[in-house]
Amino acid sequence: MRILFCGLALSLGLGSATASAQTQLPVGDSLLSGDALAVFTSKVEPTVREHAQLSVVDAAGPGFIRAWRIATLKDTSPMAAIELRALNARPVAVGDVAILRFFARATEISDETGGGRVQLVIRRNGVDWNSSFEGDFTLNREWQEIFVPFVWSQEFAVDGAALMLRFGFKRQTVEIGGIDAVYYGKTRTFESLPRTRFTYAGREADAAWRKDALARIEKIRKSDLVLKVIDAAGRPVPGAKITVTQKRSAFQWGSALQMERLTVDTPENLRYRQITEELFNAASTENDLKWPVWLGEWEGKFSHEQTLAGLRWLKDRDFYLRGHVFVWPGHKNLPKPVQTLIGTPRQSEIPALVLDHIRDEARATKGLLQEWDVLNEPFTNHDLMDVFGREIMPPWFKIAREELPDAKLFFNDFSNHDATTDADHVAHFEQTTRFLLDHGAPVDGLGLQAHFNGRPSAPENILAVLDHYTAEFHLPVRMTEFDVWTRDEELQADFTRDFLILCFSHPSVVGVQHWGFWETCHWRPPAAMYRADWSEKPNAKAYKDLVLHQWRTQLAGVTGTDGRYAARGFQGDYILAIEAGGRCIEKFFSLTPGVGTVELNFTLP
Repeated sequence: MRILFCGLALSLGLGSATASAQTQLPVGDSLLSGDALAVFTSKVEPTVREHAQLSVVDAAGPGFIRAWRIATLKDTSPMAAIELRALNARPVAVGDVAILRFFARATEISDETGGGRVQLVIRRNGVDWNSSFEGDFTLNREWQEIFVPFVWSQEFAVDGAALMLRFGFKRQTVEIGGIDAVYYGKTRTFESLPRTRFTYAGREADAAWRKDALARIEKIRKSDLVLKVIDAAGRPVPGAKITVTQKRSAFQWGSALQMERLTVDTPENLRYRQITEELFNAASTENDLKWPVWLGEWEGKFSHEQTLAGLRWLKDRDFYLRGHVFVWPGHKNLPKPVQTLIGTPRQSEIPALVLDHIRDEARATKGLLQEWDVLNEPFTNHDLMDVFGREIMPPWFKIAREELPDAKLFFNDFSNHDATTDADHVAHFEQTTRFLLDHGAPVDGLGLQAHFNGRPSAPENILAVLDHYTAEFHLPVRMTEFDVWTRDEELQADFTRDFLILCFSHPSVVGVQHWGFWETCHWRPPAAMYRADWSEKPNAKAYKDLVLHQWRTQLAGVTGTDGRYAARGFQGDYILAIEAGGRCIEKFFSLTPGVGTVELNFTLP
């Protein structure tokens, strides 16, 4: 089933107006081995060959007369299915600076947003996640000059990296010309180079969606509180001084964490723990509970003892804890004993091995975790399903429920948060969820990883998907791996603010978990909230302003003549101080979601 959402806006602001001439770039070395029209070559996946036509054509562009024309003849997915690519003609080192400049226009457009699209990816020439740049550009019918400065995230020999322009989108015809790729090494900084600026629909200060979301937050994330203070004789105490201080949110704000940093004492790790306790009330393991790691296959400092010690550290501090992950069913993510059985006469042993693994980890961690990702990323990691069929998946949830009757069991995937950018992924997520439920899998919640690059989704698009999942499944949703991967720190902070607002405003969302927070140990360092020296980035300030300040209740007042004090506060845990006539008491209480008005009676001694 393909999900269609009508009337959703998607836009991208470009830092250059319609181009009439080429901008002069600073002098550097070319990253390409020759003329760009010859160096960039087409790559189309065999399954979509009839969807694409790529050719070099005459084109009167700013400073060039020939250009690539890429016609996407049918709606196509994924983006990488239709591609132009070129390899680096010189070696590069980590931290080296370069820029890609190209001109683009869309001569035929079918997308309801009225724009064409191209995605740029710069990374290893082969499968990898550690890109030096990823981002989408929305195109109109006039030539636009687009600048993409970037910093190499890895060292590459000649031909080790690829610059890829991707066109696997809706029907469109796009022309690309005037391509330059210039290498500066460390003679120039990223900030000194021209840059095309991204934005997203709904970023504006007076956006209607944000006003509506903030109103919903006031309605669904707050509860009414009525306090009554009496004396030992049961008489109301008027004028008693009341101080109400929220210490913890009921909503789960979390991060994936590295257990080594919670258990090995170094100055950096102590700071890591301090920030963890300051920012979050929820957490998951980053890698420690992945199946190959659990079996000791990863190099590095992992062990069962360390993992369990880290989880106990978090539990002692009352963190809500989730395990990641029981089954990641792609070949590369399975342990070697399972990999070696696939395709052999003994592969029939694999389903039982998976169940044994779930039992093993569940029993070893029982009492430490309240939630588990049972299934992770089946859209792209489906080798076990290819061999045994989709029917292999429901037993994973069933055995997890058998071993952990009180744990919440989640199905987790990526690119399932916006149907306008990845309709196929959203549709697959829905179809898989329905299959699991129809086959008796006890799915308790839906995990949306929520990784974003330099062209974030419009908040309204994400809200529409959340509404759709709610209508279809009525299951809690957790944003499980949130980050915004861009070097535009202003954009990063603005979208962090808006993403937190939209999530906190939606009744299905129970928590937002970052996928790390410190640059030194972040899978995509520019996405972190804290730099390597622990200085706060703008996105950290945006997070703290909302989560630790605006969405924390601090109240002060006095009781009325009837000894009552009424207020409204964000749901969570509180300390209450009552003072009257030199007498003082301090109590703890909670405003719990779904409970309604909380009425508390207190007697002053």
